Amino acid sequence: MINVAILEHEKESKEIIFQLGNFLRKVPWTFRHYYKASELAKAAKEEDYQIFIFDEMFRTPRFESVFVHDHPAALIIYVCADPEAFRGDEERERVLYISKNRLIADLQDIAPQIQSQARQEEIYSLSCHGTKIELPINEIYYLEKQGKNVYFHTAKGVFHRRLFLVDLEEFFEPYGFIRVHVSYLVNRKYITAVSRNEITINNSVKVPLSRQHKRRLGMQVRQKSEPAGEEETLNS
Repeated sequence: MINVAILEHEKESKEIIFQLGNFLRKVPWTFRHYYKASELAKAAKEEDYQIFIFDEMFRTPRFESVFVHDHPAALIIYVCADPEAFRGDEERERVLYISKNRLIADLQDIAPQIQSQARQEEIYSLSCHGTKIELPINEIYYLEKQGKNVYFHTAKGVFHRRLFLVDLEEFFEPYGFIRVHVSYLVNRKYITAVSRNEITINNSVKVPLSRQHKRRLGMQVRQKSEPAGEEETLNS
């Protein structure tokens, strides 16, 4: 079951809920609408949410800590008057920004991320040393090819098996995984930064980014205060 929490004005919330119904019609899902952040904070302690949708007025350092930092696997969507200005230097792939004035069109643009997030509640079964391991796809950070083995880096630890990464790429693509290097397949929502030759996952782990895959994924330089070309990001 996909649980969606909406902290937004009633007018926008009705349109958001209608669009989500179109995007998630093939999976079981439910939503809860809140007017106060305190009410949502209390509810989030008792129920897991996979998608949070917030009005821009609620974003503060404290709010980010409670809802974004403390829910590292969730998809976060901010509804803004000016998404680009509000986004600033944001590079986390799981934090998205949509416009109040283009609500329907922007929601349709991010439909693939919403659908990928919903699919990630499924389980991937992996046989490791004769033991069957059930890995929630939601908890797989990235896959790494070493020799004849593929290593699954997950919230539960690292597991490996003799597999072909090309086969896994085809399997995991609908779940939002992207190939960033001949030896790496990454769960896109855990990308927190992209530099010229590498990708940062969960603000800590760095994996190489090849030129070939950077071009194929449409990566572009985002102009920031640093010298030109220092930082890059993925197209949304």
